[in-house]
Amino acid sequence: MHNKLIASTMTQRTFTLDVALDKLLEAGFDTIELCSVGEWVPHFDVANATDETVKQTADLIKSKGIKVHCINIGGVYTAEQLEKVYQLAREVKAGIVTYACGTKEETGSYETAFQKHVELNSKLADFGDKYGIICSVEAPHKLSLAETPEQIDAYWAAQDPRVKCTFDVAHLTYSGADMIGYAKKLAKRMVHSHLRDACLGNSLKRYGEGTVDFATYLKTVKDAGYNGYFSMEYPPETPEEAVERLVSSRIFLSQFDI
Repeated sequence: MHNKLIASTMTQRTFTLDVALDKLLEAGFDTIELCSVGEWVPHFDVANATDETVKQTADLIKSKGIKVHCINIGGVYTAEQLEKVYQLAREVKAGIVTYACGTKEETGSYETAFQKHVELNSKLADFGDKYGIICSVEAPHKLSLAETPEQIDAYWAAQDPRVKCTFDVAHLTYSGADMIGYAKKLAKRMVHSHLRDACLGNSLKRYGEGTVDFATYLKTVKDAGYNGYFSMEYPPETPEEAVERLVSSRIFLSQFDI
């Protein structure tokens, strides 16, 4: 396995976290991205997190002997709920917490949601300072406050400089924006990256069936100075698919210099 390729627990979302970690270890991944997106990827209950559930999750991860590079959270949560994620990151020695960049539906208007997320992201950066964790946002993102080129530029222009970028190649490909151009533009702010294949209007393609130019992307961000991890990320629909795709996806990505 290449040194900078890790796997998201999203790839094993059909299993409990306990089993998902076992599956990733069996596949040879000793470093992972812990993902939780409500009931869709139920690997940490952010909405109902307590000090006890933080400890239980951290103890489970530690018992497996697996490293957590990043925690990736999707959904709509309060700052108080998200602080528990930073506490968990500290407990498992994850260096990064990534959060979704928000949608206008959260408050009913783009402008209100935009300002709300600028303020929230700054608060999350405060948590980063408090717990010794890098605060990152996954933007650009499909169907979000940062989807079109104009929105992406405005989003990052408004962010606290402490807020870093998790770059996902699939979301820009989905929207038809210039993925390589934005990779060049945001590489200096990147602290993490998601690798998933996509095409215009579909961000859930199997590797090799979409139009993402992985080779050019990887060279672009590395030439720009990014030397972090790349997370294999996709959502299977069944336990059988989760097991099969873990093998086939790793084989596909092995052709690239990661």
